[in-house]
Amino acid sequence: MRVRIGRINKRHGACAVRRLQSITEQLKMMSIGGVVALSIAALISFGTTGAVAQLSQATSTANEAAQEGAASQERINNLDDQTTDLEAEYKAVLIDLENLREYNEQLDAQIQDQKEQEVSLKRQIEQSLTVERNVIPLMNRMIERLEQFVQLDVPFLPEERKRRVENLKSLMKRSDATAAEKFRRILESYQIENDYGRSIEAYNGEIDQEGRVLSVTFLKVGRIAYLYQTKDGSTTAVWDHDNKVWERKNGFREEVSTAIRIANQQLAPDLILIPVKGPVAE
Repeated sequence: MRVRIGRINKRHGACAVRRLQSITEQLKMMSIGGVVALSIAALISFGTTGAVAQLSQATSTANEAAQEGAASQERINNLDDQTTDLEAEYKAVLIDLENLREYNEQLDAQIQDQKEQEVSLKRQIEQSLTVERNVIPLMNRMIERLEQFVQLDVPFLPEERKRRVENLKSLMKRSDATAAEKFRRILESYQIENDYGRSIEAYNGEIDQEGRVLSVTFLKVGRIAYLYQTKDGSTTAVWDHDNKVWERKNGFREEVSTAIRIANQQLAPDLILIPVKGPVAE
């Protein structure tokens, strides 16, 4: 039994050895193939990783280039906007320059005109000085003639007329009044005196008659008649300019009273009958 078992064991051992060798060979082949496969896988894995890295780097570079391009385009757009603004500003400056040129030309014309006016004014001033030297004596003589006329005229409004002459004399002494103003005032006074001869006027006043002061109403009819009437109407008189006296004319009481009312605009204008001294035949 032991022998058989030994044989069997030997037979089984041989088979086991052969089987073991076969398995060993297969394992060797499998080991070589696995190594190759592992090597190929490793190579594929390594190659894929490198490509991904390169692709990632290329993508990053492309993104950077795109960003740089966008920044460049933005700079170009900004430069274009600046160029447009500068062009508009340049055109505006050209318009301003043209306006300034026209304005300066206008100013030059005005300055030239002012220079001509200055020359003309200087000439006029020189002439006015000559005229003033000649006109001042004339104005003084006019005032003297006016004063004499008032003194010799019918004595209506005596205080007012004398005061006007005195004001003219004071005006001639004033340094702040121009010759033109003085001459205007003198002519105005002459015009007032001239208007007295064409107007009818009544005013209240007082008169000394035979030592009595009477409150009367004076009536001036141009320069042809100068009368007065007392307030109660009891006395009516007319100025005798030749004899420088008052002459009573009580017979004209109603007519003179009516004339006074017309002068005071209490009645409508109408024909009036008043005493007037006629011319004396020589």
